[in-house]
Amino acid sequence: MSAPESSSLSPPRASRRLDWLDALRGWAVFGVVLVHSGHLAKSFGFAGQVSAAGQYGVQLFFLISALTISMTYESHIGQYGTTPRSQFAWFIKRFFRIAPLYYLAALFYPVENYAKYIATRHHLGLQISVPNILANLTFLHTWIPSANNTVVPGGWSIGVEMFFYGLVPFIWLILPIRRRIAVLLFSIAGLLTITLLVSKAFTQTYYVEDNSYLYYWFPAEAPTIIFGLIFFFLYGKNLGNPISRSATALSQIGFVFLLAAGLYVGTVKEVAPVLAPTILGAAFVLMIFGLQGWMKHIAVHPLSIFLGRISFSVYILHFVVLDAMAFVLQKLHINRSSELAIIPIAAATLIITSGLALLSKRIVEDPAIKYGHQLSRQFVLGRTQAH
Repeated sequence: MSAPESSSLSPPRASRRLDWLDALRGWAVFGVVLVHSGHLAKSFGFAGQVSAAGQYGVQLFFLISALTISMTYESHIGQYGTTPRSQFAWFIKRFFRIAPLYYLAALFYPVENYAKYIATRHHLGLQISVPNILANLTFLHTWIPSANNTVVPGGWSIGVEMFFYGLVPFIWLILPIRRRIAVLLFSIAGLLTITLLVSKAFTQTYYVEDNSYLYYWFPAEAPTIIFGLIFFFLYGKNLGNPISRSATALSQIGFVFLLAAGLYVGTVKEVAPVLAPTILGAAFVLMIFGLQGWMKHIAVHPLSIFLGRISFSVYILHFVVLDAMAFVLQKLHINRSSELAIIPIAAATLIITSGLALLSKRIVEDPAIKYGHQLSRQFVLGRTQAH
């Protein structure tokens, strides 16, 4: 199942998903696995810079999420309307897409952390508090520093995502669309300003450190999602239509320029890490707009599509695979001083995690998604049938 030859992008069909979106999810989760493999490999030099850049796979995830949520939400309200009942039914589907696997992770990782804490005589691992676990189970952890990224590794991004889901119906209430776009553009500046002001108030500096709580919280990360929404409102109805060669070339040049700028202020020089997600959000918009020709051939292929389709399980599970690998490497006294140590570590992590992710998708994700769709439909049609 591939996109039509006339374009790299095609409108959604009920019978299949969009290959290019799955492919980009694959690259996004590859970046996430790469950065964490780099931590285990103690990467340095050029390999360290490349692996560090993988952290921006999360921002690519956010942008893809903005597009897919926009498509599915418009499809849903087009079928069932914009009543509160219909909107809650849509949220039910999103909840069952994320929550079941995340809940299992929120129960597993604290146990693993505590076991590590005891086994290493309090040198490694954490004692996770019950309130922090509850904050994750209610998806409020993006607003709670102690819970934001301590219960589930990488869970901060799920907090951002779920809070975004709650805002979607309110964003669509803003009419006309040009006013909605103006509000969203203003929101980007406002959210970044809020982040800087809060940083100044609590840390006495406007500088927000990479991988700190203020870097991870919703206001700092939301601009990336907002860029995806703006792109959808401006161009969403034309997805699938070919663009001119000049437009393709300009968008690809812009992508490369903004990618370099984002990496420079972020992981390369750390001049202003908090601005990197926003800059890269704009870069990824241009990448998608120009996803044709050579860029399409690099990005969209069977392996990236496959990885994208299991990406959520890979994201959740690769941390435990890396923990197990760290234990094995320590017990075998394997030297990780080589700059290229990341290659076998990342490869092994991807292979092992992909196997586990396939099982997770079939056992947890797919049944939960199916149940969520059934429950959503029953909920939204219940009132209709009553009338």
